[in-house]
Amino acid sequence: MLRASLRFSGLRFAALLALAAFVSLAVGGCRNSGNAFDMSHRAAKWAAAKTSARQDLAQIPLPLKSVYLPINQEAQWQNPYLSIGQSMIQLRIYLPDENASPIDRGGLTRLRSARKQVVNVRLAELPQALSSLPDGAWPYGRVVAIGRKKETPQNRVWFPSHLEITVRALEDMGVVVDDWNHPAMMP
Repeated sequence: MLRASLRFSGLRFAALLALAAFVSLAVGGCRNSGNAFDMSHRAAKWAAAKTSARQDLAQIPLPLKSVYLPINQEAQWQNPYLSIGQSMIQLRIYLPDENASPIDRGGLTRLRSARKQVVNVRLAELPQALSSLPDGAWPYGRVVAIGRKKETPQNRVWFPSHLEITVRALEDMGVVVDDWNHPAMMP
């Protein structure tokens, strides 16, 4: 299948994100799902989702370390950025600027923040969310940055295991991970 047919336009992606957020809140509010990062109860479905995403994501070129390693602040990062939460993963992307003209790029009429999309997804939804991103969301190639908002005594308990599970899933999908959670890497 052609890669172009697998990708959504920015508008369709935004609609998908809004729908996913609504469904997650509606379904999540109706039942207690336990640990959202425990995929053992649906291992076959989880493996199939990662395999499918890997095939789609393989069309995105591998990143060059010289391009993405010098960037260590979330505000400068242009590729997908993940923040790990206790039950959700916050996915932040910047949709590509569809206007090819250099006039007012980044100015008042073409704000970068207007292209910013943030959605909370469950770990089980991460493969679909990443494989659905438009081509322009990957300017550095197939690499994501992972961080957390702030270290607290509460998240020290669950964060290491959730980070490990997420990184392993990303690697299974063929995505390079730039982990910003080590003290030397924190912005």
